[in-house]
Amino acid sequence: MFSIKCEERIEKGFADAAAAYPEIYGKIIEKFNECSEHETILMKYLYAAMPLSDLGNYTFEDFSDYAKQGVLLWEKGPFAGKVPEDIFLNYVVYHRINEEDISPCRSFFYSQLSKRIEGKSMEEAALEVNYWCAEEATYQTTDDRTVSPMTVYKSAFGRCGEESTFTTSALRSVGIPARQVYAPKWSHCDDNHAWVEVWCDGEWHFIGACEPEEILDKGWFTNASSRAMLIHSRWFDFIGAEEEVIQKDGMVTVLGQLKRYALTEKLTVHVTDRNGRPVPGALVKFEILNYSEFAPIASIVTDEKGQAGFCTGLGSCHLHVIKDGVFAEILVDVDKEKECSVSFDAVLEEDHLTDVKAGCIPPVMDGWQDFDVIAPKDARINTKQPAKEQKERGEVRFAEAAALRQKKAASFYQAAEANEISSSYGSGIDEILKESRGNFKEVVKFLSASEEMDLRKELLFVLTKKDYRDLKSDVLEEHLRESKAYAEHVPHDIFVRYILNPRVHMEPLTKYRESILGYFTEDQKQAFIAEPSRIWDYIEAAVGEKKDREYDSLTTSPVGCLMLKTGSTQSKKILFVAVCRTLGIAARLNPADLAMEYYKEGAFCPILENAKKDCTLSLASGDSTKWVYFQNWTLAVLKNGDYQTLNLAAEVWKDGMTVPLETGVYRIVTSNRLPNGNIFAKTYCFSLDQGEKKELVLSLREAKLSDMLENIEINDFILHRKDRSEIMASEILQNKKNLIIWMEESKEPTEHILNELYERKEEFNSIDGQIIFVVKEEKSLQDPTLSRTLASLKDVQIYYDSFAENVNTLGRRMYVDPDKLPLIIVTNPGLNGVYATSGYNVGTGDMLLRILK
Repeated sequence: MFSIKCEERIEKGFADAAAAYPEIYGKIIEKFNECSEHETILMKYLYAAMPLSDLGNYTFEDFSDYAKQGVLLWEKGPFAGKVPEDIFLNYVVYHRINEEDISPCRSFFYSQLSKRIEGKSMEEAALEVNYWCAEEATYQTTDDRTVSPMTVYKSAFGRCGEESTFTTSALRSVGIPARQVYAPKWSHCDDNHAWVEVWCDGEWHFIGACEPEEILDKGWFTNASSRAMLIHSRWFDFIGAEEEVIQKDGMVTVLGQLKRYALTEKLTVHVTDRNGRPVPGALVKFEILNYSEFAPIASIVTDEKGQAGFCTGLGSCHLHVIKDGVFAEILVDVDKEKECSVSFDAVLEEDHLTDVKAGCIPPVMDGWQDFDVIAPKDARINTKQPAKEQKERGEVRFAEAAALRQKKAASFYQAAEANEISSSYGSGIDEILKESRGNFKEVVKFLSASEEMDLRKELLFVLTKKDYRDLKSDVLEEHLRESKAYAEHVPHDIFVRYILNPRVHMEPLTKYRESILGYFTEDQKQAFIAEPSRIWDYIEAAVGEKKDREYDSLTTSPVGCLMLKTGSTQSKKILFVAVCRTLGIAARLNPADLAMEYYKEGAFCPILENAKKDCTLSLASGDSTKWVYFQNWTLAVLKNGDYQTLNLAAEVWKDGMTVPLETGVYRIVTSNRLPNGNIFAKTYCFSLDQGEKKELVLSLREAKLSDMLENIEINDFILHRKDRSEIMASEILQNKKNLIIWMEESKEPTEHILNELYERKEEFNSIDGQIIFVVKEEKSLQDPTLSRTLASLKDVQIYYDSFAENVNTLGRRMYVDPDKLPLIIVTNPGLNGVYATSGYNVGTGDMLLRILK
């Protein structure tokens, strides 16, 4: 099928993998008898290159679809003979895109697409596939668990990480090499994004997943990506990749793709001890301040010279360096520094750091430290634009795709069947059936049984909205059947949430109770019930970790952990909770720090002694800031030299907050994200001794007007006069400063800014600039608030727009949310944007006056 060299390396890779698990792989080899010779080669490749979690979580039949489709595409697919074998193996055959759930999908997607791409070039076919993807799914925010491409198809929506796995799978299904690329964290805003790269005739290009264009290398994110500090892809193969290697994440190689999108520099860090000697083997975490926490975008181990580095953007990067539980930190502006040095307050002796401050205490304790985080400047890297005819054709096709998708989504919910089920179960069930989307039948199947109806309803209520879209009835049946005997052992809400509930964290829902009951002896089970900490003792002794064969973002199922006797730390924690719940012990992972806990005498108790929370931190506000966790503040605990952010998002700030904490060292970060993407931030490090109670006042750094303004060149765009004739924005904006507002009259956010303009009409009338209102139609001007404001302001210019393109394009160009109106932009004379905001924001009128005066 492939070259001798390629097939030999597949055989060797498979043999090496099989040697570690001879019993499991022996059963796999037996099933090769059901495969053709070429299918066997591809199955061996998949089993050689997959993470251990995939081996433990999925069946031979799950992967067979990928191998069969791979053979078809290699031998007689539309692009057979045009793709090199290693590209084909990694970016066409391979089953995994990133961290999504796996289910057979390739042959089905091919059946939907093969006719549509007949006779097309690879580039034309890639564009056509993306139109099909837009017909089947669109963007909608969801939780962080990544569902399978088939679930995205059945749901008709997904977040960007799911849209991109779906689109990548669709492209691979017809033989077009494709991969997901990720900006793990943006530098200019609190978010991230994923999209798709396609390999066409020897070169990589990019597209927005489920966001079709008439040309390649165009997407709403092109400007945003020019401000990224890292954009990467993943390579799962066991041979080296021929692109820039950023890091190894277990068995996965992370490849740098930033040069395709942004201006870059190679950042090199030199790590030394107190005497200036290089420190090899230190872990350097390159971090971005995002969501008010330092989030790693790359983690690289220093070489024998004590050096580590990677290609990054021209902005601020926080370096957190760890060795032997000791850490050192530095903030670097890559636009000014290409090399930096980090020194430990310790001495290197025989590859270990010694003479260390006790507990690796931060250099500054109990004091605020201010620092500025600079986002890379906007750069014009990918500037391709479709011709006018292409643009018009694309708008028509996009509208057609949206209509088809909406029609499909409308067919999911079966009203008659839903009414029958809801009449039996009462309130709340109908909403779940609507949320289930294309998984409607599976939810109905679970609800159709006549026994344990109350528990069935409660089980569904405790799941997430995403669970409704991919749950399996037989999985829920097992959890219900094996847990109902414990319903009277604890308070009912505790039983439902922490015994009946099949979900522990963010893992796919699977069966495990019968397997766990059959795995342990009666004596073991009784010992576990008597002392739940023995469950963790067993797991620690029996289940190891093989980090070089894993991908840390994946979870091995409880059954997979026991079968393989291998799993990540997170997988083992989930196994602990699964065993507890199977034995009728209410258990959970603490939502703040994921510590393992079980329910005893009315409270949750940590399994590990060092997880006891006998300290308290009481927080108050030192100013008028509205404190929102993961927006303008976070709290992290120091563990083995690394800060781990606590998840306090569910805690309510009401005139302050009190947080129970364990003994240890902590760091608070507060951040003020400016309109230009930069951050004014502060940190505060402190320690808590056993039983200590600490009080702390939070405050946010303030910024001057000059710190907030942008300098962004925007493309010319079309507006319409009253007579519907076209006028270019450059003609309107050329002579003065300009305030342009796209209005959504009668809606509260627009009413709010109109009222601010009216209340300060004298000041707005005195500015040396133009005020421009943009509305959809003339009758918009009859809105009472809008007409009152127009009457109070002099010389306001009125233009008309459909809002279909300009709002989206300009909003994204100015780095504000294009889905929120009003869109407000301030420009210097010409097409130079200096400030923008969208949606409801208190004090916008004051800010506009400060800028325009």
